[in-house]
Amino acid sequence: MRPLRSAHRTRPQARPRARTRVRAALAGACALALLSGCASIPDSGGIGRIDVGDAGPNVQSRIEPDGPAEDADPDEIVRGFLTAGAGYSNNFAVARSFLTDDFSDRWNPQAQVAVLPSGVSLDSVTSEITSNSQRIALSVPVGATLDESRIYREAGDNTNSSMKFSLRQVNGQWRISKAPDGLLLSATNFATLFQSYALYYYTPDYKNLVPDVRWFIRSPSTATEVIAELLRGPSDYLSGAVVSAAPDGTQLDPKSVTVSEGRAEVGLARPEGSLDDRTAGRLVDQLEASLTQISSITSVSVTSAGAELDSKGGGADSSVQIDSRPIVVSDRRIATVEGSAFTPVERSPRLPVGARDPAVAIDGSVYAYLTKDGKEIRHFSAGEGRDHQIVRGAQLVGPSFDRYGWMWTAEASGKSLIAVSSGGDSTRLAAKFLGDRTIRSLHVSRDGSRVGVLSADSSGRQRLDIVGIARSGRSEPARLAASPLTLGQEFTSLTEFSWAGADTVAVLGNTGDGGVQPFSMQVSGPASALGTISDAARIAAAEDLRSVRVGTAGGSLYTYSGGSWQKIVDAKAYDPAYAG
Repeated sequence: MRPLRSAHRTRPQARPRARTRVRAALAGACALALLSGCASIPDSGGIGRIDVGDAGPNVQSRIEPDGPAEDADPDEIVRGFLTAGAGYSNNFAVARSFLTDDFSDRWNPQAQVAVLPSGVSLDSVTSEITSNSQRIALSVPVGATLDESRIYREAGDNTNSSMKFSLRQVNGQWRISKAPDGLLLSATNFATLFQSYALYYYTPDYKNLVPDVRWFIRSPSTATEVIAELLRGPSDYLSGAVVSAAPDGTQLDPKSVTVSEGRAEVGLARPEGSLDDRTAGRLVDQLEASLTQISSITSVSVTSAGAELDSKGGGADSSVQIDSRPIVVSDRRIATVEGSAFTPVERSPRLPVGARDPAVAIDGSVYAYLTKDGKEIRHFSAGEGRDHQIVRGAQLVGPSFDRYGWMWTAEASGKSLIAVSSGGDSTRLAAKFLGDRTIRSLHVSRDGSRVGVLSADSSGRQRLDIVGIARSGRSEPARLAASPLTLGQEFTSLTEFSWAGADTVAVLGNTGDGGVQPFSMQVSGPASALGTISDAARIAAAEDLRSVRVGTAGGSLYTYSGGSWQKIVDAKAYDPAYAG
């Protein structure tokens, strides 16, 4: 933050009256925009309309803040203003009462959403005030933001937003003449006020629906906002990896989605060109999949130019079915976990000593593994007793399969990912977003639209990048999206991950208050702890958290059931993995 003039005073806390307002703010939202800080954060774009009158019955967002107190000093005015940002009534009328008349009309409370790190209170934020009391600055820690597309993005370590206020006296009372735009929420109240919904797009072959998770304030206008955002197109990290059935430029007409007795009615302006029956059916299915996540909606009607569009029931799936049984390395063979028993895969060859990172194709036809030295990936067909080298390198990461039959790996120190077809042809996809990082592991989403890459920088600090896979007409991997979505920056370490459904990953991480533990994390969302396991080394999941398995370095295997971990007792097993 740029230093203020040397004549200033520092307040470690607000006065008692201001502290009361700050505590109220922690029950709701405070006004803030991200102007500048230790990391780059988006500083423009709106997040849509917020109307307190639309708040659902379970949303505890109604706060009636106080207006400016008589003869309040500048620090109290600023903190009172932040507190009053929690009151949405009448277009933030109370918050605007802290502003000068001319600035009140220009202040935009809906420009940004920033989320404080978990456990951080505004009480701990100090203010710096110039000697003439006309300028006040605060440096506020930021844990995450919602950008203009409603994508939840972690801010990373030591990210601070510099908030600067200008004040002047109006009729003998201090008022704010300049302030940042936007809202700030505590982590708790972000979860209370906002709800995530998946905007569904298609894989290019239209066989699968791919979730693009966004966050919306809980209100009856959510259906409108979901469809409006859906029609704007997918997130940047999915660029080229997914497609929409909506023709370019399609817009709502009328401008709102109406919901009555569980039925949502969506009107669309006539798109340019013709909308054939197949495309219309796909569009209806896409809108229906996105809207029926909202608990008040059970059916969807879509009209264009007054005519109702028909769903043809195209049958696109939002998940890829896989074998519910994980595989492990046990007694130098790849084995299937069935209950508490480990059953060797039929005619599995005896693996080299130290073989690790087993993988199995989505259809169960091919198995692969990494040799101890990391120089070879070998594979064998189901029922065939001899394995073959499929990739050789200097230091490879473990294999992963997509539903198209491609097997993925990478050189740990490389700047590209390697994809190998079932016929043995290979292609490399540049991963420029990795820079000089070292790849630790990768896993392709089972629908084949995204790949997660776990990497570390030179100091060993890990992060998880999710990036879209663009494919050719033959489903051959062609390129990666230029801008990944980065996860896991709240962890001090992140050692392994697995897809746990289409929009969730299970990870092994450390938040700094204990050892490595399992967590679930929505793609574009905060993490949730899954309990404690000592010596956790590998995590795997199928389509939901009930399928999560954790393996330890000592060969123990745990299953997640009813919110707790149960140890599977029998022979030693290592590196659990599901198909994919």
